[in-house]
Amino acid sequence: MMKVKKSEIPADSLTVKYFPADYKDSFRVISSENISIAPDDLMVRFWTDMPGWVNVLFKLRNFLVRFVGLKGAEGDSLEEFKHCIRNGGKYHFIEMLAKDERETVMLMKDKHLDAYISVRVGDSKSVYVNTLVKYNNRLGKVYFFVIRPFHGLVVRSSLKRAIKSARSEMN
Repeated sequence: MMKVKKSEIPADSLTVKYFPADYKDSFRVISSENISIAPDDLMVRFWTDMPGWVNVLFKLRNFLVRFVGLKGAEGDSLEEFKHCIRNGGKYHFIEMLAKDERETVMLMKDKHLDAYISVRVGDSKSVYVNTLVKYNNRLGKVYFFVIRPFHGLVVRSSLKRAIKSARSEMN
């Protein structure tokens, strides 16, 4: 059984060096079973194995943001994305910023805002997804105001799915 709860960003998270932020949150999965997944692998699954309704939201988002000149997700190479997450570097507007054995931090940078996303393995039965957002202009504030109601739902659902997917592959 897994429960996802809103949490505080752990004090020793790699994301704290990117404070202050205009918005921050953390969601923590607490599982009754061990979670033995590397943060890189979980980050890749988090972004590439989303629930169907989340994929629909992202397609709608990518279509709409073109009209205001923002970057959309360009899913042309899953292998390039995986390489970026696991080995560092950039993939379109995503950059691998920091990592250690417990945590992977990436930055999605655009002209309207910078979004820092972290996947952090806590103890053997918990995982955190931390989000920091820094607005670069008024469009960033408006954009995040529109997507914020969906943010928590997307993170919770995608995180649970990523963990379940990883577990089923290991069995």
